[in-house]
Amino acid sequence: MSDSVPERMERLEAVTDDAAKAARERDELADEIGTKLAECVEQAVTEQGTNVETAGESPSDGTFRFAARLDRAAMVAALTSTLPHGFAVSHVNTDGTLTVEWTGSGRTPSKRDHDAILKAIINEETVTKEYGLIESVPTREQVLARAAELGVSRDTAADRLDRLATLDMVDIDDGYVYPDKNFSRI
Repeated sequence: MSDSVPERMERLEAVTDDAAKAARERDELADEIGTKLAECVEQAVTEQGTNVETAGESPSDGTFRFAARLDRAAMVAALTSTLPHGFAVSHVNTDGTLTVEWTGSGRTPSKRDHDAILKAIINEETVTKEYGLIESVPTREQVLARAAELGVSRDTAADRLDRLATLDMVDIDDGYVYPDKNFSRI
């Protein structure tokens, strides 16, 4: 015997209420997780601070200008150790944003961390002109040396850089490393 239309309507209302409650709970949990992850990013930024460079000086009038910029590569390296287990920086995007991803496990594969550090290095060292035209990119050697400074062994960095090239995230040409078509994925 099947339910009557009014009985089905009552079940539909109950299911709809349950779904709305679950959606609210999901959104609240996502907000809490986002807040905790933002705290991890803030901690990494605090640990790494900024790089300050002299931007100009005028000895005749005694003024000096400085430029402060976040060293995203160092920040990503610090972030990989402060994120809760199971989370990884999966992408450092060309617009400067980071994508943090849940890996679904209690332990994040170090390969993902290393890839994010390499992408941050490449992003930091790539200079673009107006309209997104690339003016200069780092050499493979510069990327490997910087990775070593940040705690990634040169051999591991070389392997991961080759893997990024296979995935069309970077293009290695004549010793230079260029962002490729899949470099910035959100």
